[in-house]
Amino acid sequence: MVHSGGVERTLKVVEYAHRADLHFTAFVSSDVIRDDEVQRRLRSLERSGHLALQELGTDLASLPRFDAAVIPSEFWIPALRRIRAEGIRAPVFIEFHQLPYIGTFDVLKAVGVDDPRTIDLVRFPFVSSKFLGDGVPFFAFQIVACVASVRSLSRFRDANVMAVTPVTAKNLASLGYRKRLFVPKVHVGIEPDATRASTDPEPPQYDGVYVGRFHPHKGFLDLPLIVAHMKRALGRDVNVAVCGSPQFPRHLALFERRVRALRVEKNLTMLRWLSRHDLYATIRRSKVLLYPSYVDAFSITVLESLYLGVPVLAYGIDALRLIWADRLGVYLSPVGNPAALAQRYAELDRMEEFGSIRPGMRRQVESLRQEFTWERAVEQERAFLDGAAS
Repeated sequence: MVHSGGVERTLKVVEYAHRADLHFTAFVSSDVIRDDEVQRRLRSLERSGHLALQELGTDLASLPRFDAAVIPSEFWIPALRRIRAEGIRAPVFIEFHQLPYIGTFDVLKAVGVDDPRTIDLVRFPFVSSKFLGDGVPFFAFQIVACVASVRSLSRFRDANVMAVTPVTAKNLASLGYRKRLFVPKVHVGIEPDATRASTDPEPPQYDGVYVGRFHPHKGFLDLPLIVAHMKRALGRDVNVAVCGSPQFPRHLALFERRVRALRVEKNLTMLRWLSRHDLYATIRRSKVLLYPSYVDAFSITVLESLYLGVPVLAYGIDALRLIWADRLGVYLSPVGNPAALAQRYAELDRMEEFGSIRPGMRRQVESLRQEFTWERAVEQERAFLDGAAS
């Protein structure tokens, strides 16, 4: 278990679970939790009384009967084996954040496939290899593993399944999953005090900011191309802040080679990992969030940017089209086309749209604050457990 968006969501649900009269026991082991931050957060939740921790492999005879065994991940098969190996007898609830292994089918939009069918799965490894960088065999293995996992889920009669957003539900349906899904109205929240938008606009320091893992899924390898095209479209130098951290060294190495080849070293300010306070300050000082992501079921980064009153320019993946497109300050561009995204940026910049839209976006913050709360998220978690049980 590493610190990802899904893990962060699970930790916050546990923290706020008492608001919905939910009580969690987490079964952990050192070979499952590899991230020091996750371990620290779990211990903190235990000390504060929000969570009971149980080491896997210890005697469970003294534990109470559980009403539910919750697997908060689309990688459900190993977790189910653990549940059975430990002798835990409880209804199984599985929460799918994305499709296992591949995330979403959005990369197919780059070749004009908006609503994939089974026949389109044959194209997935080739399209992914072209736009995401790794070889065809790698993506072929991923799609086979994904299909096998979802088909096994279809045969698992006792599973209660949540698709955390309509995007995940759509992707499961594309793979032929026809059983009932619980899709919560809200599955995440935001911390109002941490992200509160300033009443006074700050002068932009950056032409744009990239926030995300240094991974092809998040469009990290597209960023040098986007910046090079922005320079040409605008006819001037640009300065884009890059915030995040590497997941695999090979992706960062490829990124750096592209930066040198395109001669945009001076146009990218590599801030890397920042504390949340410093990250939000950087976003506020940027004209726009540049978000060329290929894989997302929701995007907490987009929510945070809107909550900070900063516009978003993104590839038109399903998460952006189905969840965020109607929000003020969200601008979409064709998936997998860095030149088109840069051209869209130039058009909006010439119209001074990034500045003129901000007063309206600040008025939008209150509706976001009321909609996306952790209290609502845990209420939906309770509804999932209660509804499936009934």
